[in-house]
This record gives sequence, structure tokens and C-alpha cells, in this order.
Amino acid sequence: MSLSVSSSRRGFRRALAAGAALATTALLLTGCATSSDASASEKVGSDLAEITKLAKQEGKLTLLAYPRTWANYGKTIDAFEKEYGIDVTVKSPNASSAEELTSLKNLKGQSSSADVSDIGYSFTESAIKQGLTEQYTPSVADEVPSNLKDPDHNWTGAYYGVLSIGVDANKVDVPKTFDDLLDPQYKGKIFIGDPREGASALATVSAAALANDGSLTDVQPGIDFFAKLAKGGYLVDASSNAAALETGQAAVTFDWNYNYSGVQSEMDEAGVDLRTTVPSDGVFGNYYAQPITADAPHPNAARLWVEWLLGGAGANNYAESGAVPARYAAMAEAGTLTDAAKEGLPDADTLAEIEFPTTENGDAATTLVVDQWGSKVASK
Repeated sequence: MSLSVSSSRRGFRRALAAGAALATTALLLTGCATSSDASASEKVGSDLAEITKLAKQEGKLTLLAYPRTWANYGKTIDAFEKEYGIDVTVKSPNASSAEELTSLKNLKGQSSSADVSDIGYSFTESAIKQGLTEQYTPSVADEVPSNLKDPDHNWTGAYYGVLSIGVDANKVDVPKTFDDLLDPQYKGKIFIGDPREGASALATVSAAALANDGSLTDVQPGIDFFAKLAKGGYLVDASSNAAALETGQAAVTFDWNYNYSGVQSEMDEAGVDLRTTVPSDGVFGNYYAQPITADAPHPNAARLWVEWLLGGAGANNYAESGAVPARYAAMAEAGTLTDAAKEGLPDADTLAEIEFPTTENGDAATTLVVDQWGSKVASK
């Protein structure tokens, strides 16, 4: 998820592109469990107070793929442990969404399974279809926009980000648009993760499509744009965005805005003059969902974690990193965003311009990218 981790998960490429096209990715997307949940209903609290009490009795919470540098999760996890006295274990922090789903599928119903995951939006439908989610309606669900939650309560997306370009300004000028990247100064200096595996890489292709007369329903122009860059010698290989910038393999990368803020100090230490920008010709945003695992080993702690992410503390922590909390509009109106949160968020104009894809858009984009990326881009 963040620059400091492998490109397969967060380190600049949260896996998503494999989405619906990867049958092996068993999505464990589960939202908040309601009293009508078929599983574990007898051991799950009926309201937040009871959930909190039972969660403390469980005393443990296992999360899957929550890097500490991704969306301020380190601070959020520490605060949760302190608030409730619940020990949090993070399994495979750098796992991709695809890898998360595989783990959830393989460990389904076992005590070693994770309680909650953090996955890209295009995996949600797959998770539901595979029975990996558990319905739950958070106490603040009414303040979450409809496009950030499942209508049947199988998952809720607690935050979203804006696709950004991260540049080492010591090496190149900071581009303001995708079109700027066609300048010869960027030849041999651009790295994009594999959009067949990573969420931010797929988002990059979608954003490039918007910048080239495409749309959320037609990402072909985005694929063609990167095919042009590949043919022209603009693209380079790297193990991750962080490695690309730190080693000088590349000077231009793509990721969610909040991941760049999470690794600013790391880049400073490496001598990278990290500058970021939201391409004005392709403003694209998307969320990650935090589904509760079906038959979660610690069902109450899982629900309490989702509540924590959506509540004031979790939401403000997200915002401090630049991740936009799902309840942003409601919190802004109520005046509950902290000064640090306001400072960390993208400007209001950018937030207003964000185009969000539907899960159907994501499935279609994934299918097209899986079909064409190898021959048109990766092989060049």
C-alpha cells in the first residue's frame, strides 16, 4: 500500500486490477454484521455497547494487509489498542488484494483467519459471491455515501483517495497532466505497477483514460496511452514505487495521494525531493473496503474495528494522511474534522472533481486490462 512496501500490495500499488478476472482471489469482503446475520449471531452484540463489551472480552483482533504507513494505519491501530485494550495482530501487511482474497478463501472458517481485510473496490462483488463477507450495518452508516457501501451491508468503504503522480523533482519537472508525460525529459523515467495486480496501477490506467477522451466505462484510451509510452521508451521496470524513486530507477510514479504523505520522511532520508500532483486532466478517486470476514474468529472485535475506522478518531487519522474519510461531508458540516485532518486533505476543488467508478466499471476495466496489458505494454 505504501511506498515503503512491495509493489504487490500497498507500496504504491494496492492490488485490485486482478479483481473479478482472478477467480483465485477469494475476496473476504464483509461489512458490518446485523442481527439478521446467519453466522455467529448468538455471539455477536446486538448494539454498539454490547459489541464493545464482547470485543473487550475477546481481547484480540487480526487484520489482513494493514501496513502502518498506509493511510495512517499505524496511528489508528495504536489508538484502537489503547482505547479498548485489544491486542491487534496484522497478518501479511504488504499483501495485495488478490493475495488477501486467496488467504481468506484458504483459511475460511479457521481460527487463524483474519477478522477484517482492506481491499480494492473491484474485489467486493467477488467476495460477496464467494460467501466471504458477513453483513453488518455500522452505527454511522447513514453518513456514508451510497457509493461507498454495499446496499446489502456486505461491506463499507471507510476512506478513499485521489490518484496522484509522485515525482523526484531532483530529476525531472513536476508534470501537471498526463499529457505532460509525453515530454522527452521523461523517457526512461516512468514506472507504473502492473494494473492486472495492483489497485493504484489500475486506477492510473483509468485516470489516463479520462485524460485521453475515455471514460469510466471505457479505459481503452488509458491502455493505449501507456502503450504509447512503452513503445517510446518512457517506461522502466522496478520492484516497487519506493525502490524506483530511492534507487533512481525512475523519477515518476503513480499512487494514491495518501501513500505519498506516508513516506515523505523516508523519501527525504533517501535524498528524493518528492513532489506530488493530481493530474488535472484525469482526476480519479476510489475507495478501499473493510469487509468483516465471514465467521470471523473475533466477530465483535471485527465490528468494533469497522466502527473505529468510521468514527471520529479513525476518520480524522485517515484525513491527516490525505485519505478522505467516507464521512467527510457529514464531519465537515458538523465541524468534527480536526485542524490536522483539514490540513492533510486534498483541496475542496479537487475533491469535487473526483470521478468514482462503479464495481461494474471496475470489473470491465479489469477484464480489458488483463486482456491487453501484457501484449500492448508489459512486453514492450
